[in-house]
Amino acid sequence: MFTPCRVWPVLLLGFCFIHGSWGILANTIINCQSPANLEYGNIDEGYTGTLELITVPRGVSLTLESPSCLACRSFLELHHIPLDTLATVITTKPLDADIVTEYNGFFPYSIVCLNSGIINNRTLGLKDINDNAPVFEKDVYSVEVSQLLPVGSLVVKVKAIDADVTPVYNTVTYNINPPSDTFEVTADGSVVLKKPLNFAMTSFYSFNMTAKDIDILSGTTTVIVSDEIDTRDVVEIYINQPFNVVKNKVHETERALEMGLELLVKIRDVSRGRQSNAVVSFIARQTNGTTVPPEDVKSNLKNNKQRVRTELQRVLGPKADFGIVEGLDPNLVLYVNLGVVIPVAFAAFVFILVRQV
Repeated sequence: MFTPCRVWPVLLLGFCFIHGSWGILANTIINCQSPANLEYGNIDEGYTGTLELITVPRGVSLTLESPSCLACRSFLELHHIPLDTLATVITTKPLDADIVTEYNGFFPYSIVCLNSGIINNRTLGLKDINDNAPVFEKDVYSVEVSQLLPVGSLVVKVKAIDADVTPVYNTVTYNINPPSDTFEVTADGSVVLKKPLNFAMTSFYSFNMTAKDIDILSGTTTVIVSDEIDTRDVVEIYINQPFNVVKNKVHETERALEMGLELLVKIRDVSRGRQSNAVVSFIARQTNGTTVPPEDVKSNLKNNKQRVRTELQRVLGPKADFGIVEGLDPNLVLYVNLGVVIPVAFAAFVFILVRQV
């Protein structure tokens, strides 16, 4: 049936209105004799409405395909009544540049003439907008570290991903909020130790981090740093050598204790005891990784006193000796050679009694 020319504007206006768009990005004529490729658009992502108004030769049937971008197909729909001379390509949902990163901001699809099999390729240009906030890979980063971790060491590395395509939009800046005296973060998300840890003062450290993009869209995460050693498994010994000497020879002292005890040893802390000598906290494990109970470790220290002492002397000098700290404040412990530990308070009490006699 012939349609008067004056009726077409009304039909087109109604057609575009029905599909939610008052504008058409491209008016095209389909070629079913030889392939005709078209690049058009350069619109902001998020667009909805009519993309292409196609003039179709009489008697031709069309279909829409997107073999090179399967994800693109779900965004598009072809409206064409068989044998009709008009067709439209419309959006089914807002266009998203972030799903076509491998196409450098282009949205590919094809119009296929079913009668001849001729494929007309289309490339729609999409401009990325900053519509995604950075998202951390984890809601909580929980790590266990040694209290002796040196300042400047890596504690944990966090990562947030911004799904925007454009580098200027997906570049992320990390921050610790509020700023920490103990930790700092580098540009790549590495959390680094600023000052020594002290798990005697706090059982764990916890702080929040943000990742922001150029427009200050942001994501957050929490970092929890705890002691890698269960304090219930810790054994303390008093060494009659200067604190600084032992502190600077932690690994050598670990090795000496391992040789003396014939166990694996991990030093948790070296603290300053009476007269600036050293108190060493450590745990011992079997070669299979099983933690040795503290009482068994203490028995081992007593039974192999001479061997442990000899190994410590190899590292700390010929006068090095040790004693076991039995749950007392190291500042109130009197160290006596051969590994005997006497509370200062008890010694003072005995001294007073002798004087009274």
